[in-house]
Amino acid sequence: MAFSILFFFTRKAGISPEEFKEHLENIHMPILQEVAGPHFPLSHRRHYIQRTQGQGEGTTRNASTPAQILLGSQADFDYDVVAELTFQDAAAFQTFMAFSHTPEKAAKVGADQELFLDRSQLRAVVVGGTEVTKRE
Repeated sequence: MAFSILFFFTRKAGISPEEFKEHLENIHMPILQEVAGPHFPLSHRRHYIQRTQGQGEGTTRNASTPAQILLGSQADFDYDVVAELTFQDAAAFQTFMAFSHTPEKAAKVGADQELFLDRSQLRAVVVGGTEVTKRE
């Protein structure tokens, strides 16, 4: 059975949403792929929060880039991306963690994260199950 984790990433102060996405996609993802090697997740899907420059009232952190909210408040969406990592099973996730979190590899990933992520806001949760309903 597939095993998925959701990560909630928040950009570092002074980094624009565009700079954040550029760094995550073009610098950080290749580092993760290199560090994880054959144990990289089956998929690493990223869902970016839609932000509108200067339209609406944002939070302190996102004063000029509020999220495009349908339900809830700006404070509910102060993070910038939800990343879904999917592995074959929990054992594959554990192998990935052990392989990619050796001191040298963890230092390489952590040093890059310091450039664009607010690591104090990093959150993660295990997905209990996924159901999909498609249009017939």
